[in-house]
Amino acid sequence: MKVLVLSNKVPYPANDGSSIAMASIIDALLKNNTAVTLLSINTKKHFKTDDATASELPAQLNFHKVYHNTSITPWGAFANLFTGEAYHVSRFYISAFAKKLVQLLEQTQFDIIQIEGLSMAVYIDLIKKHSTGKIVLRAHNVEHIIWNRHLENESNSLRSLYLKIQNSRLAKFEIHSLKTADAIVTITEEDKKLLMPWISKKMPIQSLPCGIDIEAKNICPTDASKQADIAYLASFDWMPNVQGIEWFMLKVWPLVKELKPDTSFHLGGRHMPASFSKWKKRGVDLFPNVADMREFICNARIIIVPLLAGSGMRIKVIENMALGKCQVSTTIGAEGVKVVSGTDIILADSPEDFARAISNLLHDNDQRTFIESQARKTIEAHYSNHQLGKELLEFYQKLI
Repeated sequence: MKVLVLSNKVPYPANDGSSIAMASIIDALLKNNTAVTLLSINTKKHFKTDDATASELPAQLNFHKVYHNTSITPWGAFANLFTGEAYHVSRFYISAFAKKLVQLLEQTQFDIIQIEGLSMAVYIDLIKKHSTGKIVLRAHNVEHIIWNRHLENESNSLRSLYLKIQNSRLAKFEIHSLKTADAIVTITEEDKKLLMPWISKKMPIQSLPCGIDIEAKNICPTDASKQADIAYLASFDWMPNVQGIEWFMLKVWPLVKELKPDTSFHLGGRHMPASFSKWKKRGVDLFPNVADMREFICNARIIIVPLLAGSGMRIKVIENMALGKCQVSTTIGAEGVKVVSGTDIILADSPEDFARAISNLLHDNDQRTFIESQARKTIEAHYSNHQLGKELLEFYQKLI
């Protein structure tokens, strides 16, 4: 089977949630002897050098990329108001990328064109003109629901008004894209259920979680240096991550310090806002450039996931579980992952419960090591890329 994958960023190296999700599905296909071609936008915001990409690029993958700056700009955001289009996605339609896409479609008869995320759905009409392959929209999230959730916590009235306009347009585009694709693959069963009211009962739809290359993902060494009591690693160009950590610092962190004053916290991630510097005075160590994500995670006793908005599956949660880490997360933060609170993770939604969970785990080594062990077992049982790839190919075979 020949599969063309379109992505809004270069997923190698896989150093953020969406990149991990894309690299994971490509790995799953390759492990099952699928011929995969990847065409990516190499954006200014998520720019990957040739050397960095080559260090992780699978040898069997036929890879192409087109550079373009897709960043949001004040002028672009303002001018978009007069277009009627959703700025969230319209900025990803690029003439050079479209030209390269047509070239690939004319060179090869692909069985499946797999669109990674809603932003790549802007090319559906173009694909239909140049290919008879089946178009599969892999929905990483239900995008307009994420923004609805964010709006519930947005305090800036002007920004709230603008986002309401954009989200209305985004919802229309998302629903239209769901109907014009040939099939849909969601990352979670929850998102599959959310999408059902907007699609035909005849639309082929499958939920398939992101997986892990179990053979390559080793558990954190038991002798790892625990330099921090708690840590959070995220990409702060995604608004829910910023919103979540601000909630944690305002509502939860003071309670943690009351319960255990000497608690240390390492906060790391790309695109860290300058405003985060104020938290240094509150006992937080900042790491805007984390060279080794595995080392950063392994060197903390507990990983937190303080998300208040989102949809889809929290890829970093399964990454952390595969490393055998104990996590405290909001329910939304672990959404889409097969977890049992108290067994392979701790779920807490109020500031008081979140802080208490952290304190209890720092004082109870036995509970923490139990959760670490169970987390890894859950990953091995449910998230192997090889098995997930088989399931996806069975779905694709029926489709074609």
